[in-house]
Amino acid sequence: MDADAIVLAAGDGKRLKSRLPKVLHHAAGRPLLGHVIAALAPLPLRRRVVVVSPRRDEIVAGLGGLADGIDFVVQEVPRGTGDAVRVGLDGIEEGAVLVTPGDTPLFETETLGALLEAHAASGAGATVLTADMPDPTGYGRVIRSGGDSIDRIVEHRDASPAELEVREINAGVYAFDVVLLREALGRIGTDNAQGEHYLGDVLGPIAASGRPVMAFKTGHEEVPGVNSRAQLAEAAAALRRRVALGWMSEGVTIVDPATTYIDAGVTIAADATILPFTFLEGTTTIGAGAEVGPQTRVVDSTIEEGASVTFSVVRGSSIGPGASVGPYASLRPGTRLERGARAGTFVETKNTTIGEGSKANHLAYLGDAEIGRGANVGAGSITCNWDGRDKHKTLIEDEAYIGSDTMLVAPVRVGKRAATGAGSVVRGEVPDEALAVGVPARIIEGKGNRMEPKEPRT
Repeated sequence: MDADAIVLAAGDGKRLKSRLPKVLHHAAGRPLLGHVIAALAPLPLRRRVVVVSPRRDEIVAGLGGLADGIDFVVQEVPRGTGDAVRVGLDGIEEGAVLVTPGDTPLFETETLGALLEAHAASGAGATVLTADMPDPTGYGRVIRSGGDSIDRIVEHRDASPAELEVREINAGVYAFDVVLLREALGRIGTDNAQGEHYLGDVLGPIAASGRPVMAFKTGHEEVPGVNSRAQLAEAAAALRRRVALGWMSEGVTIVDPATTYIDAGVTIAADATILPFTFLEGTTTIGAGAEVGPQTRVVDSTIEEGASVTFSVVRGSSIGPGASVGPYASLRPGTRLERGARAGTFVETKNTTIGEGSKANHLAYLGDAEIGRGANVGAGSITCNWDGRDKHKTLIEDEAYIGSDTMLVAPVRVGKRAATGAGSVVRGEVPDEALAVGVPARIIEGKGNRMEPKEPRT
């Protein structure tokens, strides 16, 4: 079936008491509008049109990559949903059009696709998605005379006492014949409590054309939109539970979904374990057999196979296979832990690579550093990377040994199997196999790392 989609997203967020456009408020890691766009993405649609307010540029920027392939059109003056659809129809001449709100993040692709299929099969002029709500307060009521056809939809504030008793509500999603919709939009007025063009009012003229107006019923769980901060929190909780259930069905262990927060853009491999009070955000990827949590936040990061992160914050970082982080570590953007590396208790890193099998077990700051394979960084050590104006690099070569409380004043290089004594202040170069001791450090050749050499991995 040839079909287009129009998403109504021109709301301004007044009821959320926010300066941010309502559709840009986030739930489960995406803007509300982003969830709607993601639900439409798998459908075989010709165009996806989003009708926005004059704050178009702000909305497009807020969607990021989700805006790709979307046509944005502006409703200059808010005259109601009917007028918004009229704006969105520009350039859509025939076939079917799916219309959905931009602030209803719970609709699933399967539901929207089934609505379009039912519309095509029935030959209806319009098909309305409906649901039986336990509490229909605030929703437009679906008024029928019998069968699957609809007589009309009455908005809550315009409904009579008898009509308010009806529990079947308009979910705000429609499939229309484009030609009939365009004709009907020219016939509706503003004789209602808000003085606006209601999209639901087109159903009368469409029915009068001789084509039926049909209902397609879905479960009430998908229907709630967002008109308050409380509803935003409820929608986010429902989305998070849906995400968690989805990953558990793919073989991921989530010990307590109720206290686990996983964004919609996160990817998790089978046999990973997510412990309570863990936040996985943005574009994070978790590898097979990894263990994350408890009480851990991971943002836009990769945790590879068999790695573990506990009681820590990881942002914009990459944790290699079998590496471990925490407890109470802070990995800032640009950090990379290679296979089997460790950033332990109260270790902070930024723009730093910790090489294969290397360890900073506790109480260290490593910024703008490159640490080779098999190195050991003692407690209290710091890379002094900023001179007040510029950042400088610290290079710690393979199997170097950094004694406790060493200050590495960058730019500095500690050579292979070199060592520093506890409390040293090191500037410049420590040659391979040498020892740096004292304040300022003096170099003793040939007295470097006394630990047994590590066998290279094959």
